[in-house]
Amino acid sequence: MVPEESAAGRVTRSLRQRLLTGELKPGAPLSQSRIAAEYGVSRMPARDALQVLAAEGLVDLDAFTAVVRGLSITELQELYELREAVEPVLTRIAVPNVGRAEVAQMTTLIEGMESNPPAVDWLAANATFHALVYSRADRARMIELTEQLRRLTDRYVYLHVGVFGDTDHIHEEHRQILHAVRNGDAAGAAELTRLHIATSHEFILRYLLEHEHMPLGHGKGNRATQSR
Repeated sequence: MVPEESAAGRVTRSLRQRLLTGELKPGAPLSQSRIAAEYGVSRMPARDALQVLAAEGLVDLDAFTAVVRGLSITELQELYELREAVEPVLTRIAVPNVGRAEVAQMTTLIEGMESNPPAVDWLAANATFHALVYSRADRARMIELTEQLRRLTDRYVYLHVGVFGDTDHIHEEHRQILHAVRNGDAAGAAELTRLHIATSHEFILRYLLEHEHMPLGHGKGNRATQSR
C-alpha cells in the first residue's frame, strides 16, 4: 500500500513542477502565507516546501524572503560542463550491468516520448530513461550529483522541449544510446551520452542568446526573464 502523501510533499511536488515549467517566473516572490492559502494548508507545510526547493537550488531563501531562482547563461554552462564530465563516466561504468529489464523499460520510455506527451511528462520520462542506466553504476554519490544537476537543468531543458517542440533529434540520440547499451558497448554509449548532453546545451544556449537576451551572470537574484 502506497503511503499517503504529506501536505508538505504535495505542495513541494506542485511548486517544483510550476518552477520547472516556468509558470513561476525567475525572480518572482514566494510568500508562505499565499502558498498556504492557495493549497489549503498551514504555513508549516508551505515553509517546509520552500526549504526543500531551496536545497534543490530552485528557490533563493533567506530568513525573510523567498524568490524563484533566476536563470543565467553562466549557470547553464556550469551545469552542463558538470553533466558532460560526470554522466558519460556513469554510463561507461553502468552499461555492463544493464539487463534486459532496463533495456525493455528504456524502449517503452522512448516510445512514450515520441508520442509527443506534455512537456512535463516528457521531462519525467527523459530523466527516467537516463536514470535506468546510471542506477546500474554502483556509484551512489555520482548518481546523487547527477540527479541534482538534472533537476537544475530541467528548467532550461523545458525551454527547448516546451518552446520549440522539435524533439526528433533528441529521440534519435536516445535510440542511438539505447542501441549501444543493448549491445554492451560501454565506450560507445558513454560518448553518445556526452554528445547528447552537448547537443542539448547548444540548443538551449542558442535559444537563450537569441530570444531571452540572457545576461552572462549568476542565476541568483537574476530577474531578466521575469517578464517572459
